[in-house]
Amino acid sequence: MKVGYPDKWTLLIFVLLSGLVIAQSANEPKAVVKPMSYDFGDIVQDSVFTTFYVITNEGGDLLEITKVNASCGCTAVMSEKNELKPGESANIKVSFNSKGRTGKQSKIITVETNDPHNPAIKLALTGNVIKKN
Repeated sequence: MKVGYPDKWTLLIFVLLSGLVIAQSANEPKAVVKPMSYDFGDIVQDSVFTTFYVITNEGGDLLEITKVNASCGCTAVMSEKNELKPGESANIKVSFNSKGRTGKQSKIITVETNDPHNPAIKLALTGNVIKKN
């Protein structure tokens, strides 16, 4: 058995298949969210803090936002759109209600999409709730 470099046909098939994979990736949706984490700092107990994360479709096909949820009932989340064309962005509104809470807070927001390489994006929301006087 001879071991050496691949013949020209094997190399040609490899190059063609590599190009096909790259072209297919360019035609897929790609979800990018910024920021990935947000620290709201100190807030007073019983107040509501609201911020926005921005999701962008950096891919070449329609991005579908299938679900957005939070790790706790104290955090409400809502995407302003469920579908994003290539290059399009939308806000994800996140509101944290500190009623009855004190101390360090850490919440996870999950954004589920049809991005084949990143179908569930985890976002962090942290901060500190100061007891109301």
